[in-house]
Amino acid sequence: MTFAVGIFDLFSFAVPGAVQLSLLVYVLDRLGVLHVAALTSAPGALLVAGAVVASYLLGHLFHPLAAQLERLRPRRDAEEARQEFVAAVPQARDRAYVQANPVLLVAAAELHDKDAAGEIVRMRAQSVMLRNIAFAFTLAAVVALVQTATGPHRVVAAVAAALSLLGGVGALGSGRKVWHMARIKTLEICYWIPDIDQTFAADAPAEG
Repeated sequence: MTFAVGIFDLFSFAVPGAVQLSLLVYVLDRLGVLHVAALTSAPGALLVAGAVVASYLLGHLFHPLAAQLERLRPRRDAEEARQEFVAAVPQARDRAYVQANPVLLVAAAELHDKDAAGEIVRMRAQSVMLRNIAFAFTLAAVVALVQTATGPHRVVAAVAAALSLLGGVGALGSGRKVWHMARIKTLEICYWIPDIDQTFAADAPAEG
């Protein structure tokens, strides 16, 4: 039996999960529940495998909570991507596919050229990864603030809290930007798909 992790899972869950796992291990070590030094005595391969699985699971568990950050700073509207694309490619202004649902456009791109659509998937995965990492930075800031109040190393903890907050805000903003660029990339790829306008024009409701 083989175990494969796709690029979306790797970026969206495993990488943010690794950050969350590091934070969890630190908290447990500070509470005396877990001793990091004792982990080093475990076989290296087992330790790495356990860390990978734990990171992936934590990434999945915290994903719904991380998604709530978009209520604080929602993604840019799809219409903004359309307007930016049409401004750069005026000849696409009256094409039917430009007004189509972005999710359907990604599916159309995958059906037409899976390799080209892989760039869209990668960008969307990076966006989700950055948003989920922003949530991990938020948790790190909370932990650092608690340590600032309780000690020791309060100055270091205060600096860590500030850096974590800045990192969280930056990651969330970068995630929004990458998602926006993914929408533009989708429109660019779909521009070259034959008969795509006929497909979406047939689905559009008749005027009148």
